[in-house]
Amino acid sequence: MSKPRITIVGCGTVGTALGIAIRSVAGDVEIIGHDKDSAAARRAEKLKAIDRSNWNLPAACEKAQLIILAIPQDGIEPTLRAIAPDLIEGAIVTDTSILKAPILDKAAHAAPAHVAYISSDIVFAPERAVSLSNLNTLTPDVFKGAIWTLTPRAGTPSRDIDTLAGLAQSLGATPIFMDAVEHDGLRLSVETLPYALSSALMLAVSDDGAWRERKWMAGSAFERMTAQIDMMQDGELVNTLLAQPGSTEHWLNTLIERIIALRDAVRAGDAETIKAMLAEAHERRLQWLTDWHRGRNETAPPMPIEKPSLLSSLIGARLASRLQNPRPGGDQPGSKGKGKS
Repeated sequence: MSKPRITIVGCGTVGTALGIAIRSVAGDVEIIGHDKDSAAARRAEKLKAIDRSNWNLPAACEKAQLIILAIPQDGIEPTLRAIAPDLIEGAIVTDTSILKAPILDKAAHAAPAHVAYISSDIVFAPERAVSLSNLNTLTPDVFKGAIWTLTPRAGTPSRDIDTLAGLAQSLGATPIFMDAVEHDGLRLSVETLPYALSSALMLAVSDDGAWRERKWMAGSAFERMTAQIDMMQDGELVNTLLAQPGSTEHWLNTLIERIIALRDAVRAGDAETIKAMLAEAHERRLQWLTDWHRGRNETAPPMPIEKPSLLSSLIGARLASRLQNPRPGGDQPGSKGKGKS
């Protein structure tokens, strides 16, 4: 009897992290990897995130019960069209894109009706950022405390949604159901805007002839502030900025207002106002990190997860049973903060 198969398309940071984490809870399953960059696929195999790679995309997805598309947004639709004929009945397909509405629209046409399509967005806990920066030191607990949003295609069976939610819980993440438009609006200000601001800062300080000398004064602080530029492809940034242009304009205007207020305080030599602005920013950031550490909806009960057969086959019957019937008084992975948005 062949092993249950999981296929990860895209062996970058998220895909590799998923492979390593799933391996730690999945038991006797086969994890296949595919990446256009053969070096990335070899690295994932070396790190034991995947059992083996397959350069042929349709063949890599053949017979897989779960297919994870950890690839850029622009590659999702053509990938779905390429693998559609080889997807088995009842398979679950998910992506890790930060944009949901356009992706689900594309999936409605490109993903066959006999598979479940559930768009995911994994928001790692802030303290895990360092872990993600080095693939060679990734550990299975990288998803601990993460928020894992689930946005299913219309008509997706609840058992398939429960399966993916159960897998998220088993990795230590909090699964949250979220409408596509709501998701994209919430993520715009806290995910897309930082990328855009990194680009704006880089352009602003390198826009004149003095940059030839100024660049030698740009050290670690400037590197940290502009590092986002290399972490999102240009096409993805354009897509997310234009997905909800009204919201994008709102947040850019809000930012401009804050910068103008700071400029005016500097112009007036108003040290007290500047100190107050910086102190407020520091306090809000500290509260944000504290809230993350405490977990979302700490008092909410665990999200009920039915025990579908696919969950049992993917992560083992014992773990699936534990997710359904946790020990009295025992901790359940991801049990804090379950909720629906």
